Amino acid sequence: MELNTILNIMAEYHISADELLLIWLTLYARDEEGHSELFLKWWTDCEGKQKLKTMFESLKEKSIIKKNYNPESYIPNEIEFNKNFLKKYYKQSGVLGKELFDNYEPFIQINGKMASLRNIAKKFYTLEEFYFYYSSQIGHNPEKHKEVMEILRWARENKLCKVSILEFVASHKWNEFAQMKAEGFSPDIGTSFDVYQDF
Repeated sequence: MELNTILNIMAEYHISADELLLIWLTLYARDEEGHSELFLKWWTDCEGKQKLKTMFESLKEKSIIKKNYNPESYIPNEIEFNKNFLKKYYKQSGVLGKELFDNYEPFIQINGKMASLRNIAKKFYTLEEFYFYYSSQIGHNPEKHKEVMEILRWARENKLCKVSILEFVASHKWNEFAQMKAEGFSPDIGTSFDVYQDF
């Protein structure tokens, strides 16, 4: 996340740097991300244990966390964030687009030469612009993003990612892959979708 984005989120929601870090650590520690070790490091090495309850109370007062959450325990999957905040957070931070980019098939071999599938320079000047573009295509919706990532993992396992990341997003290629998965696609049978497209 860029520094300017961090400052914008802090200013808009009147939250401290520590509070924003806790939000990020909490989202990152959930099952779909699975990086609880980062929260544990903050808890043990950065005085998080002493700060947690006060910070959660503050986030509840700012309507970022639902008021029914009890900060006596810390279970990331059970912490309910304000949906409007989450949507704006994902929109501004670009984390959804970055996860897609980092997990997309990097290269494809064509006629003995390697071609990049992650080249975004034809349409965007920066990765941040692409991150925002992808996020806007799914309505800045983290649940939809989870569906896309699950389909992407399946497509990579079945060696179907043969289009550029730009084509994947612009054409909502995940819908085609989801249909193929639902119809019981097998790599042994082949597919009419198995074509090279815009790089």
